[in-house]
Amino acid sequence: MRRNWIAREGIAREGGTVPEVSVLYVKKMVDNASPACDPEALYASIGLTCEAAANPSRMIPADDYYTLLETIAARESGDIRFHMGTSTSMKCEEYGAVGLAFKSAPTLRHSFSRLDRHARAFNKVSVFELVDEGDTARWLHHKREPSRKGLFISNEGALATIITLCREARSPAFAPKAVHFRHQPLGSERALADVFRAPITYGAEIDAIVFSSEDFDRPNTVGDWSIWSFFSKHVDDALSAEDADFGLEKELIQEIADRLSDGVPSLGEVASSLGIGPRTLQRRIADRGKTYQALVDEARVKLAQELLSRPKYSLADVAFMTGFSEQSSFTRAFKRWNGLTPKAYRMSLAERGPSVF
Repeated sequence: MRRNWIAREGIAREGGTVPEVSVLYVKKMVDNASPACDPEALYASIGLTCEAAANPSRMIPADDYYTLLETIAARESGDIRFHMGTSTSMKCEEYGAVGLAFKSAPTLRHSFSRLDRHARAFNKVSVFELVDEGDTARWLHHKREPSRKGLFISNEGALATIITLCREARSPAFAPKAVHFRHQPLGSERALADVFRAPITYGAEIDAIVFSSEDFDRPNTVGDWSIWSFFSKHVDDALSAEDADFGLEKELIQEIADRLSDGVPSLGEVASSLGIGPRTLQRRIADRGKTYQALVDEARVKLAQELLSRPKYSLADVAFMTGFSEQSSFTRAFKRWNGLTPKAYRMSLAERGPSVF
């Protein structure tokens, strides 16, 4: 049996899924947009309705979110500040158990001790990390997407939201020691200075908030060990269950990708390979709001994108290795998935060059 072993490297690196963010942030950004923006039109531009945006558990692709931010920013006059309005309007309670665990922690160090994991409940794009450095502690915000204005606006909003939550847990007067951003100013220096109330460095090596260790270890206003432990365990248990399902989804996509050069595998074949009954697998896929065909398409598009980034594979090779018997069928499907033909997509990669991040 011929297998697409290249998928192991390609899809594993991509994580097997499209990065997503909660519509909680979408709604807040739209609420704080310029009066010149029509909320319904903003939602429609990323395939949402006002009703759908009211459900914080719903997720949208990160690229759509960045596009929305860029659209709103284009309507701002002077400093871009709508995202700062969004950040300062956030409340711990809006994050459910995640926010209540943050607020009820005995100190800010405890608030942040599990936030790198807990934040995934609402933001599957970013990777956060707490680093102690003697008399300072840094909250690092890692993102690997290509350079674009919407990403930078999102990064600024993410760190400003963290400071807002810190003030709710500690006091309205709380301020960090410093803030760092990798990008250059977006014309919003005054807006950010008003929110962070700390020196801001642009063009830094990484996005980060720098705290004084002494400040970090002071008691929070409503800190309570038992309440913090309760909510932290609640979030940990929920994320553990989610991780188990997510791991299955990644394994499914990988298994499908490995078999594509022999044609699209049936659900039964994949279930047998994974040691799961076909009905059980079907149910677990449905429980995640997915279909088997959607996972097949996801495996195909991820593998196709990876193969197209490697000039040694011809378009005919890519079509075959992603399970298409004819190149024309592959071209039509790829254009439906990406909005570009495989040839145009490969050319765009060459023009774009290596990512800056």
